[in-house]
Amino acid sequence: MTVKEAIEKRRSIRKYKPDPVPEELINQILESARLAPSGVNRQPWRFRVVTDPDTRAKLREAAFNQKFVEQAPVVIVCCSDLLTFVRDTNKRLQELVDAGAIPPAALAGYPQEEYTEDWEVLKKFIPEAMFNTSIAIEHMLLTATALGLGSCWVARIRGSVIQKILGLPKHMILNALLTIGYADEHPSARPRLPLKNILA
Repeated sequence: MTVKEAIEKRRSIRKYKPDPVPEELINQILESARLAPSGVNRQPWRFRVVTDPDTRAKLREAAFNQKFVEQAPVVIVCCSDLLTFVRDTNKRLQELVDAGAIPPAALAGYPQEEYTEDWEVLKKFIPEAMFNTSIAIEHMLLTATALGLGSCWVARIRGSVIQKILGLPKHMILNALLTIGYADEHPSARPRLPLKNILA
C-alpha cells in the first residue's frame, strides 16, 4: 500500500473485533513513530502500550466513557516529555551537526540549555511538544492502516487522570490515546472540503 492509498483508506474506527494484535505489528507501528521528524530532532514522544483489560477499562473512564477505548485490544498512550526541551537540546543539535544536517556555526543561534523541573518553565513547551508528537501519532495511524488494522486518535481524555492510572510524572503530558485493532466496521469516506477551499 502506498502512502497515498493509506491516507485515502484511513478511517477512525470505533468498533473492534476481539482478536489480539500480534506484537510484531505493534512494533512496526511504534517504529514508524520513532522515525517521525521533530523540531531540533528532540523526539519528545513517549508511548505506553496497554493491552491489559483492567487498565483499558480505566482508560475508558478517563476518556469520558468512550466504550471503544476499552473494546480495542490495544491502546497506545501517546505522551510528550517536556524534559526533552531542557535536557536533550544540546545533544540533539550536536547529532544534527555530526550528521551534516546543519553547519556547526548554526549552534550559536540556539540559546544555552538550562536543565530545570520547574513547571512554570516546562509548561511553556507544551504547544511545541504536542505538535511534534502529533506528527508521530499520524505516522502510527497510517502505518496501522497499511498493516490492515483499524485505529482511532482519541483526544477527548482526562490527561491528569491517565497520568495517575499509569504512574506517569507531571512532565510527561498526554497528547492522546490511540486505539488499535481489527476493525469491526467499515465507515464510508467522510466529507472533506475541496482543495480550493483550503488554499489561503
